[in-house]
Amino acid sequence: MRAPTAASPLRRNREFRLLWSAYTITTVGSQISVIAVPLTAVLVLGAGAFELGLLMSVQYLPFLLIGLPAGVWVDRYRRRDVMMLTDVGRAAILGLAAPLMWFCPSLVILLLLVFALGALTVLGDVAHQSVLPELLPVSQLTAGNSALTASSSAAQFAGPSVGGLLVQAVSAPLALLADSLSFLISAVLVRQLSDSDPEPAVLDGKSTWSTSLKGLRLVWNHPLLRPIVLCTAIANFFDLFGMLQAVLVLFAVHELELSPAIFGAVIGSASLAMVAGSVLTPVLVRRLGFGTSLVLAALLPGVSLLLLPLATPSSAVPLLVASLATSGFAVAVYNINQVSLRQRVTPLTMQGRMNASIRFIVWGTIPAGTLVGGLLGETVGLRLTLLLAALGSVTSVLPIALSPVRTLHSVDEVPAAPDMEKDQVDSSLS
Repeated sequence: MRAPTAASPLRRNREFRLLWSAYTITTVGSQISVIAVPLTAVLVLGAGAFELGLLMSVQYLPFLLIGLPAGVWVDRYRRRDVMMLTDVGRAAILGLAAPLMWFCPSLVILLLLVFALGALTVLGDVAHQSVLPELLPVSQLTAGNSALTASSSAAQFAGPSVGGLLVQAVSAPLALLADSLSFLISAVLVRQLSDSDPEPAVLDGKSTWSTSLKGLRLVWNHPLLRPIVLCTAIANFFDLFGMLQAVLVLFAVHELELSPAIFGAVIGSASLAMVAGSVLTPVLVRRLGFGTSLVLAALLPGVSLLLLPLATPSSAVPLLVASLATSGFAVAVYNINQVSLRQRVTPLTMQGRMNASIRFIVWGTIPAGTLVGGLLGETVGLRLTLLLAALGSVTSVLPIALSPVRTLHSVDEVPAAPDMEKDQVDSSLS
C-alpha cells in the first residue's frame, strides 16, 4: 500500500483512528507499569539503587541486542501482524508477572520478565512508527504525530496516577494486570486494520545483518538524521530514561517520603504538560521556526531537571511537578518534530530499518545510563546523581544546535523521499 495522496481529515480516516485508539490504550497501561515495575522492585523485593539500575538496564538491553535486525523483520513481514503479535505477547508476559511476583518474588524472575517485555517492545514500537506513513499522506504526518502524542500524553497523565492508586490499593504486582489488559485491547483494534501492507522490502539473498546495516548507514550518513540521533542518544543516557530513571523512584520514596499515589500523580503531571506541548507544537514551529523550536525543546528538559536535587520532603511536590512538567512539555515538542522529519525524509520501504536503526542507537544508550545511575546512586548519593544526570542532559542540545537542522524554518522545506522500489533502495545504499 502506498501512502495516501489525498488529504482527508484525520477524524475520517478509519485506519488512523484504529491506530490512534490502540496506541492510546496501550500507553495508559504501559504508564501503569512505569510505576508498578520499579515499585515492585523497591517495595516487594527491597531493591536498592544498583538493583533498580540493573532492572532498568535489562529492560532496555534488547534495543542493543536485536534493535538493528528488528527493522529488517518489520520491513519483511506485515506490520499490522507484527504489532498484533507483540501486543498479545506483552499481555501474556505481564499477566504472568503478577502471580509470579505475588507468590514467589524474585529479582531474577523480574529481570527475565522485563527482558522479554523489552524484546517485544522493540518489535512493536518499530512497527508502530513505521506504519503511520502508510496511513497518511506526507502533508499530514506532523498532524498525525501531534494527534498521537497529544492523546498518548493524556493517557500518560492518567496511567501513572491510576498506577500509583492501584499499587497502593492492590499491590504493585497486581497493578501489572491492568497493563496486560491494555495490550489485549490494542491487539483487537490493530487486528481491524486493513490487511494491505506494502510488499516486503528486503532483498532475497541478502542476510539480515547486511540489510540492517543499510538502514544504519542511511541514518548515520543523512545530514538531518544524524544530529537528531546524537541528541536523543545523549539525552536518553542521562535523563528520565537513563541515569535519572535509576534513582528517581528511590529518591521519591526514601528521601522525599512520597506515597505511591502521590508519586504517580507527580509523574502524571509531566504527561499532562505533554498534552499542552502536543497542541502547541504547530504554533511554536510557525512562530519560532522548526529548527529553533527543536533546539529549545532539546535544551529545556535538562535545564528543568536541575530542580530535582533541590527537592525536600516539604517542597517535593511543587518542585517535582515544575521540573517534570517543563520537561514533558519540551519532550512532546521535540518528539513530534523529529519524528515527522524522520518519516518525511525516509522512503516507505526503509521506514522499518530507519526506525530500528535510530532506536538501536538512542535506546541503546539507556542500559548504560541506568547502570551508571545505579552505581553512582550507591556510591555518591542520590542527589548528586540527579544533578549529574541533569547537567549531562543539557549537553544533548549540542548536536542539533551545531547542525543544519537548526536553520530549518519548516519541515516542508525538506524534500520528501520518494517511495523507492526495492532495487532503488539497494542501489542507493550499497
